[in-house]
Amino acid sequence: MSQRVSINYERDGREVRGLAAWRVLEHFGGQADEDVLESIKKRLPIALKDFPALAHETINVGVLYENADAQAQAFGYNRLICLPPEEHTTNVTLWHELGHVAIRVRHENGEDVAKTSEEFCSIYSVARMPPDVIDEDRVPYLGEPSVPREEWPNICQRALEYRENNRNYIQQCKEWLGI
Repeated sequence: MSQRVSINYERDGREVRGLAAWRVLEHFGGQADEDVLESIKKRLPIALKDFPALAHETINVGVLYENADAQAQAFGYNRLICLPPEEHTTNVTLWHELGHVAIRVRHENGEDVAKTSEEFCSIYSVARMPPDVIDEDRVPYLGEPSVPREEWPNICQRALEYRENNRNYIQQCKEWLGI
């Protein structure tokens, strides 16, 4: 059974409202520790509101298998994020994986996004995070910033704007973050 969350965003100067849905797949729900499952159920609707591209999509939560070479994985083409069932996933990682799916959706809609770049995904995701939910000391695939966490989202938003006319946006973002 899927849950729904309302997403409000602006497009072409007008407010748009949409619904994003999410569901925990049976194999994740059956394997996840109770506190891990409750944490995901609580945080996923909050995170989805930061990704307008996911309005009208259903995000599936599946199991990250033990032999995976990552803390989590996303498969944007089937709107799937895979998380470890026995351990807590940080907000930074959760937003990052949702970022992969949102980037895939935007690519399918013909937008200019770097669909295979982990660095772009990190910048894109952190740019959407409210500063109070950042719960790591590093930005995945970029490093440890020396500036306060409260500044990370604004710096990443600036880097995305900078990307519109500059190819070195990742290096510039790292410089602004003090990495």
